[in-house]
Amino acid sequence: MTSRATPAPPGLTLAGHGHGTVGTPSVVLTGNDLTVDQVVAVARHRAKVSVSPDALRQVVRAREVVERVLARDELVYGLNTGLGSFAQYRISQDQMRRFSFSVVADQTLSYGRLLPTEVVRAMMLTRANGMAKAGVGVRRELVLLLVEALNRGVHPLVRELGSVGESDLAEMAEIGKVLIGVGRAELHGTVLPGAQALAQAGLAPIELAPKEALALISANGLTLGRGALVLNDVADLADALQIAAALSLEGFAGNLSVIHPGSARLSPQIGPNTAASRLRQLLDGSYLWQPNAARNLQDPLSFRCVPRIHGAFYDALAYVRGELESELNAANDNPAVLIEEEAIVSGGNFDSSALAMAFDLVRLAIANSVKVANERVQKLLWRAFSGLPSALATEEGVTNGLKQIGRTCASVAADARALANPVSLDYVGQLAEGVEDYASMAPSSVRRTSELVALTHSMVMYELIVAAQAIQIGQRGPLGVGTQAAFTVLRRHVPVLTDETRWSPDLEGLMEHIANGRLSEVVARRAGERQSLSEQRGPGVLADAEVREIERSEDPTHGAAGARPPVIVE
Repeated sequence: MTSRATPAPPGLTLAGHGHGTVGTPSVVLTGNDLTVDQVVAVARHRAKVSVSPDALRQVVRAREVVERVLARDELVYGLNTGLGSFAQYRISQDQMRRFSFSVVADQTLSYGRLLPTEVVRAMMLTRANGMAKAGVGVRRELVLLLVEALNRGVHPLVRELGSVGESDLAEMAEIGKVLIGVGRAELHGTVLPGAQALAQAGLAPIELAPKEALALISANGLTLGRGALVLNDVADLADALQIAAALSLEGFAGNLSVIHPGSARLSPQIGPNTAASRLRQLLDGSYLWQPNAARNLQDPLSFRCVPRIHGAFYDALAYVRGELESELNAANDNPAVLIEEEAIVSGGNFDSSALAMAFDLVRLAIANSVKVANERVQKLLWRAFSGLPSALATEEGVTNGLKQIGRTCASVAADARALANPVSLDYVGQLAEGVEDYASMAPSSVRRTSELVALTHSMVMYELIVAAQAIQIGQRGPLGVGTQAAFTVLRRHVPVLTDETRWSPDLEGLMEHIANGRLSEVVARRAGERQSLSEQRGPGVLADAEVREIERSEDPTHGAAGARPPVIVE
């Protein structure tokens, strides 16, 4: 997704005010309160990053524990032993420098496409925040070098594949290599050797001290960083699906009793009521609020259950956000430094099963929404359901209308189902001579979610096209403020189909508007913005006072939705 000219997300500090302009937002890392919105701000909008003084003091304290443990010559995994199945080998003091270098250099066996710069930036940010947590035991200098490399645009080249989700070792090692002066990095659009990129940015490579090599690679940076960006895209997708569903309701002349605010009193779940509230915003002023506008007493379930299905999507999204932000602010290193106990302990906090399962869940929610979007498209194309010409052809029998879109949407829905299959159960390997006999597969779960998001953009596009054609043919009345804005954007790219031999829709242009969030932005100017991820609440129920407020402020009979009562056909 491209950068957008939006206000700073919640939690950002605005710095550099002057002459009425707002300076670049900055993010201060504490190790305790990094949000998904902040990751997006740094990765996509180039917000500057710093580390809080308190966090740096804790980093120093943790490093002092490491130095004292070393001085006592205690045997500690990864500090003075080999890694994985080589933990039985002790590393002497005179071998530690070579060992530290090789731990980073030897892990770089990732493969596949290069990750986008925004993902690499997100990885660097999440690792810096993890180090600021002070359970890592690195020196202050390493934390600050990582942050400065990020701020100055030194972006290591990292390939996409190679992690099974028990720390993203290979991918994180690509970042570590640049910090020690090897590897390759992009700086201002030019790919350079790592040392040269650092030098041109005014930085110098660091010589790693004991434990720092492991600290650089033993982290879930790819899962966390890419996961935050993908989750932001999922939130945008949820809004786009809502816009398409609202336009389909108008094309179908659907019954808006399904979004009556009074339903909150009987079914106060947060997700469905959030979805219903958004639909009321989008349809504010629509002809559907007029008496007897609906054609059916009860519409097919793909229309009637939109608030419930999209509400489940919202609940899944909020759940994943909670899991992700808890992991963003956790110390996931092995071994971990316990400052108060003056100890370094081995553990399994690096395991990201919770995230693998969470992203599996959100894919189910997306695929379910795709499935019902496909059904809405088929119903609009089906004369017996829509009351409009078959395939929405303007001349019946002469052209095929939009029939082919029906086949395409069915194909998209099938592909979405395949991508929704759980990834967290896929690992069957026995790595490191049997020591690593389990893996979460979280990076794969995140990557597959990204693929599903991209696929679903096409379903949104096709539903908008079909719904707009139905509206154009039906000519039933004015659209809602949100749906009218979406209809206007659509018509700039896709004209009404009258003669398919002369129809030249700009599908790529429309798809880009959906994928980069421009469609939602345009609609938001008329019908309100989606909640930020940080504002979304997890699954639960509304308080009684919240239910009363919904009934009072969003009841169409009180003017919140065009001063027209919802049609409830008797």
